[in-house]
Amino acid sequence: MSRSHYLETIEPTPEQVSLTLEWASYLGDTFGTSGGLSALQYYQQLGWITPAVREQLIRYIRGLSLEEIHNKKFDEPGTPVGPLEPLSGSPFGAHSVSLQYIAALANHDLEANVMLAKLARQRVNSRVDDEPRAFTAGGDHQLS
Repeated sequence: MSRSHYLETIEPTPEQVSLTLEWASYLGDTFGTSGGLSALQYYQQLGWITPAVREQLIRYIRGLSLEEIHNKKFDEPGTPVGPLEPLSGSPFGAHSVSLQYIAALANHDLEANVMLAKLARQRVNSRVDDEPRAFTAGGDHQLS
């Protein structure tokens, strides 16, 4: 089964390399070396990045200086901005900041994607609310 990843490759342009280095620094500062590597494995499992992107980020994280590495256990939730801001302060907040980097590297409009997801959820909820319900003798209800 073929699976599409959100970020397939990182192009060797100055902008992409700069953003990738910034993301690697974020991972190292937020999670430390081993935590950053674990986060990349998690992102690959989620389908956010390909194995090739993960390998590239691993090289960048391993190249960070000691000043760029957070050596304590991760204890600060991330504070994303924009469409993922509601996740600030949550355990997923730090990972949502990574998703913002991934979206930028993939040239995806994350705000538009979040808006489409919200509209789809509203559409599904309104259809469910509009369905007539038939009640059974036991008090349970079924969709007609």
